[in-house]
Amino acid sequence: MKRLFLLSYGIILITFFIAMIAMDQFELFSTDEIEEISFGNDISATAGLLTKIAELKGQAQAERSFKKFTEKMHLTLETYETTSSEISDEIKSHLSERHFFIEDADENIAYFTFGDKKKVYRVASDMSSPFMQQISDKEWLTLIEICTALAIITFIVLFFLARRLRRLEKTYIAFADGDFTARASTKMFHNVGKLNQTFNIMADRISQLISSNRNLTNAVAHEFRTPIFRIQCNLDMLDDSKVRPDQMPHLEGIQSDLNELNSMVEELLHFSKLERLDTSLALEPTDIGSLLEKQLNHLQFETEAKLTLDVRDNCIAPVSVRALQRALGNVIRNGYKYAASEVRISLQASPEELHIAIENDGPNIPVKERDSIFDPFVRLDKSRDRQSGGHGLGLAITKQIIKQHKGRIYISDSKMGGACFNIKLPL
Repeated sequence: MKRLFLLSYGIILITFFIAMIAMDQFELFSTDEIEEISFGNDISATAGLLTKIAELKGQAQAERSFKKFTEKMHLTLETYETTSSEISDEIKSHLSERHFFIEDADENIAYFTFGDKKKVYRVASDMSSPFMQQISDKEWLTLIEICTALAIITFIVLFFLARRLRRLEKTYIAFADGDFTARASTKMFHNVGKLNQTFNIMADRISQLISSNRNLTNAVAHEFRTPIFRIQCNLDMLDDSKVRPDQMPHLEGIQSDLNELNSMVEELLHFSKLERLDTSLALEPTDIGSLLEKQLNHLQFETEAKLTLDVRDNCIAPVSVRALQRALGNVIRNGYKYAASEVRISLQASPEELHIAIENDGPNIPVKERDSIFDPFVRLDKSRDRQSGGHGLGLAITKQIIKQHKGRIYISDSKMGGACFNIKLPL
C-alpha cells in the first residue's frame, strides 16, 4: 500500500510539472499578444510625449527627460545613429512606418525614435536592478508556493485515500485467511467508492456457500453413521459356525470395507470440526524435538522405510500436542508410503518461527499440483486403492491443524530427490 501511495503521489506531481512545461513550451493560455499591444501603446505614447517635449524645449531636454524616465522604470537605454549598422534593415523599415518596433514584449525590448529622429533609442528591462530582481524572486516564490500547495493538497487527499484502502485491504486479508465474518466498514469516511459495499455482497455470498457446504458435509457424515452401525450389528450377529467356508472371504471383505467407510466418516467429521470458525485449539508450551522423537519411534513400527530425525535447534513452541501429532503423522505416513527407502525429518528454528521439513527419496510432486494436494478428497494417483491407502482427507486435515496454529504448510523440492513438506509455526 505504501508503494501504491508513493507511486500515485509521484505520478500526480510529475504530470503537473509536465503540464507546466507543456504550457510554457506551446504557449498555452499565452497573453503575449495582449502584452505586446499594451507595451506598444505605452511606447507610442512615450514617443509622442517626448516628441512634444523636443518641440517645446529641444531635443537635448527630451533626451534628459527620457533618461530619467528609463531609470525610474528600471529600463536600460541604448542610443544609436539611424544609419548605424547595428540596427537591422527590418527594424529601420518598421521605424520609418510606425516610429517604434517591439522586439520582445516579455523583456520590454523596443526601438523607437522621437523629435528630430536622428537617433534610434533601444530600451529593455534592467534585469540587474534590485527592483527587477525582486520581481523575479517573487515570481519564483509564487511558483514554489503553488507547487508546495499542490503537493500538500495532493498528499492529504492521497493519504486519506490510502488509509481507506489500507482498512479495506486488512478486511480482504482477514477474509482470505479464513475469517468469513470479516466485512468492510460502510461508514461515510471509510468508503472507497462502492468497493466496500461490493466486497460485503461478495463476502456474504461466499460465506453462505461455504456454510452450506460445511453443513452438508457434516450432515452427510452423521447420516452415514446409522447405516454403518446397522451393517456392523448384522455382521456381529452372524454365527460364524453357520457361515460356509467359501463365504468367509466375502464377509471379511465386507468388514474391511465397513472399517474403511467408518474411518472415512470419522475423518470427515474431524475435518468438518476443524473447519468450523468457533473451533480453537488449547495450546501449551511443548518441546518440539522431543515430540518428534517420540512420534518417529512410534511410526517406525508401521514401515520398513528408514525414518531419521535431525534436530538442529531445540525449541519450545505453543502447540496442541494431540492435534500436531495427528498433522505430523499424516505427513510422515504420506512420506513413507511413497519413499524408496528413507524419510528424513529435520527441525530448525529462527527467532520468529520453527521449521519442520519432512522429505523422502521417492517421486516428486508436480509443481502445478502442490497446492491442490491439500484440498479434501484430492489424490494425485487416481489408481490408489485401500492398500495404497487414504481417503484424500489426511493432508486437508493437516492443513487445517497447521492453520489453526497460525502456521503454514507448503511443498518444495527435496535434496533427496522427492518432495519436501515444510511446516512453519510461530514461536
